[in-house]
Amino acid sequence: MTTTRPRKNLLLLSVAALALLSTTPLLTYAQDAATADIVEDDVTDLGDVIGDAMGDITEGLDEEVVDLDDAAAASVEESSESEEVTAVDDATATADETTTTAESTAEATTDEQTQPQAEEEEATPPPAQTGPFIDLFGEVLLSLEMVDETHAQVHQHYTNEVLSGKKVVGLYFSADWCGPCRQFTPDLVNFYDKMNARRGKKDEFEIIWVSRCRDVDSFGQYFTHMKWLALPPQEAMGQRGQYLGEKFKVKSIPTLVLLDEIGNVITLDGRNKIPMDKAGVGFPWRSPMSVLVSTLFPRSFRLLVKSQIAGVLEKAKAVLGGAARGGAAAR
Repeated sequence: MTTTRPRKNLLLLSVAALALLSTTPLLTYAQDAATADIVEDDVTDLGDVIGDAMGDITEGLDEEVVDLDDAAAASVEESSESEEVTAVDDATATADETTTTAESTAEATTDEQTQPQAEEEEATPPPAQTGPFIDLFGEVLLSLEMVDETHAQVHQHYTNEVLSGKKVVGLYFSADWCGPCRQFTPDLVNFYDKMNARRGKKDEFEIIWVSRCRDVDSFGQYFTHMKWLALPPQEAMGQRGQYLGEKFKVKSIPTLVLLDEIGNVITLDGRNKIPMDKAGVGFPWRSPMSVLVSTLFPRSFRLLVKSQIAGVLEKAKAVLGGAARGGAAAR
């Protein structure tokens, strides 16, 4: 290849020179046999040069084509990989968004479910209560808990729940301004504890205080000296307290009335019986007839009979009241 290229260059220069020369010198030159041989050889060499050059160009083009094909394939692969990575990223982002949305929806649903439940709990009405103690005391009774020596907390209780299982219920009419009341209350506290600690009769005795205090502050101060329940002060100092006083013939205070488990009167004179029987041997001092009835007939039967008798009495009162109004109108 080193000796051929100078000859190729010489031949190219010769061809260019021949194109510039006139036709006559060219014919003269062609007549020379030796020169013709040289020209033939050079023309042959020119074909070889052109063939070699075309081969080199073709190989270069092939290499470039191959390189372009490889680059295109590599570009396609890179694009596919980029698309796959992008698709994975998009899928991951979509999954994260879906998870976040699902969590937000779940939290919102939980909040929506919790709010109605809280509203239902707040709006839950008190249980319906019926029975003789509801007629006497109403639906709510109070108790007092000492938090420390100078602070107390008042609790509300449903009447039927707090009196469930009680065999004897006392009504204690008392006031802070009454000297005999302040003397009797400590004795009653001791007696209350003693009766509720008896074997086989534990916590069967309950007392409900019907206040005769003049205001709510006095009620609260005096209540701290007691261990039992109380009628709410507005009830005790209102119509219910007056009704109970009239029903059980309260003439003075202190007065202790004892009732059985269905509200029947056992005694109206508990105030005087306790000093005479401090050990509670005869407690609750039932009459022989009352003991016989409570022994022979269960509580449910006695309660049914009492409700029937009460219904008959109400009808009789209504009839008598109507007749009396009719007679007055006739006059």
